[in-house]
Amino acid sequence: QEVLTAPEVAKKISNTLASSQVQALERFYAMLGQDETRAFYGPAHVEAANEMGAIDELLITDSLFRNRDAPTRTKYTQLVEAVRAGNGKAHIFSSRHTSGEQLDQMTGVAAILRFPMPELEDLQM
Repeated sequence: QEVLTAPEVAKKISNTLASSQVQALERFYAMLGQDETRAFYGPAHVEAANEMGAIDELLITDSLFRNRDAPTRTKYTQLVEAVRAGNGKAHIFSSRHTSGEQLDQMTGVAAILRFPMPELEDLQM
């Protein structure tokens, strides 16, 4: 346990997590460029994709869990749990890291889908 709390080890663990988040964000941007019907951001699009079991990777910032509105916090907690229950990955980004700041600029929530959902493009934000 002492090893895990050592500053140099904690920094490496943090860097690994940040690296994983950066890679997930890069995959999102790449998918957005390759097949925009498989990459969406914004609560309405992501929630609709989740209802269809389409989310392969959920990208979400920790700031959404610190929202003053309790129902909003609950909504995002349930979203993460639902994605994980459907064998998807949920990446929770630190809003203090550059990748989390970038995600926050896109509403704080995005998803890479398992399959194309062009019908989501018509969904009003």
